[in-house]
Order: sequence, then structure tokens, then C-alpha cells
Amino acid sequence: MSFINSRNLDNQAKNLFHPGSANAIHLYKEGTIPEVGLHLTLTSGKPLSDPKLIPDLVDDSGYFLIRKGLSEKLSITSDQITQEFAAQYRLAIKSGLQINHIDSHHFAAVYPAPKHSFISFANNVGLPVRRSDTVFEGQHGLKVPCPDAFEIGFYDEGVSLEWLKNRLLAHKANSQVSCVEFMCHPGYKQDSTLQTLSSYVSLREKELDILTSVELKKWLGGNDIESVGFNFLSR
Repeated sequence: MSFINSRNLDNQAKNLFHPGSANAIHLYKEGTIPEVGLHLTLTSGKPLSDPKLIPDLVDDSGYFLIRKGLSEKLSITSDQITQEFAAQYRLAIKSGLQINHIDSHHFAAVYPAPKHSFISFANNVGLPVRRSDTVFEGQHGLKVPCPDAFEIGFYDEGVSLEWLKNRLLAHKANSQVSCVEFMCHPGYKQDSTLQTLSSYVSLREKELDILTSVELKKWLGGNDIESVGFNFLSR
């Protein structure tokens, strides 16, 4: 069985000169990060598109709607969503990133109103994606590869080596699962930039220590579990 640690480029600002994005691009270009995905954003900061062209996605100040506002939307014009997704994708490619998968910040792309547009966009781009049934059921029409399962629990109180081992073994015992994506947020708690971007800070370093530990590496090998990236789905 294989599992994916998902660590993606956050595109939360007006452009990719945002400090966090610029640093991620730098690390990628120097080879520190071997694989990178596009973290499509609909619920944080300002869009790349002119807010006047995507009124269903923004508030009166031109900022993206918050999670609750977007999740409660009954419908959104598909063209508006596709336009913003395409703008974020083009800018990431222009920055020199060889993106190998797509997902979304706060899972917003798979909320009921944007989901169909996200599936269509993913199919047109042709890259692997995070499952589109991670929050709301159903991913009918998705034609690109995605993991067999998605695991969200390695977060906050769930951040422990034993929890991770137990969930990996549970997925391995499922004959329908050969590849599972584990969401994770590794980082350094003293990172001043991170502290301005996220409320989830203190446990990131604990995640990092667990995921890079010799103990976990040996345990994975002993249980015939391989750690892979999204390139695995393109083989």
C-alpha cells in the first residue's frame, strides 16, 4: 500500500509574491521540494480575477467569502469559478512550477456549489486531484486519477505516531485501498510568516518530527507501506 503526505503551495494572496508563496517557489526551484500541487483558493484573501467579474465569490470589499458563506451558497455561476481557477493555475505555471496535482484550501472547491465546476476544471487540466468527496459525498464525473481514500485525522489532537500507525494499518487491511492521502501541515512554530497566515501553528513542528522520524521510516518499511507523492498516480 502507498500513502501520500499532502503538502501544497498555498495561493492565498493577490499574487505569488506573497512571502509564503515566494518561499515555497524558491524551495521548489532549488530542489528542496520534489513535488508540488496547486492549492486552489476560494475562501481566503483576494482573488486574482477582477472582483467585478466574479461577484458570486466575493464580499462587498472584493475579498473571497469566508468558509461558511461559500458553503451555504446554493449556486454559483460556473464561469466565475472556472475563471478564478484558471487565473490561479496560469500564474502558478508562469512561476515555473511543474504542478503534479490540484486540491483546494479549506476544501472549498468541493463545497456543493463549486464542486461541479472544480470537477470540470480538473478534467480539462488533466492532473491528479484530491478526492472530490472529502467533505460532501459524490465525485461523479471526475475522470482524472485520485487516491482511493483520504485521511483528515492527522491534525490537532490526532497528531501522534500511534494514531498514524493505526490508521495506516486500517487502510492497508482494506482490499479496496491501495493508495491513501494523509493530510498534514508540517512546519516550524517559530516561523513568523506562518504565524500571520494560520491559526494552526504550534503542532506543525510535532507533525514534522513524526513524519521525518527514523522510527516511522523503519516502521513503514517493516509493514510494506511506501510513502509516495502524487506522481505515483500518474505512473
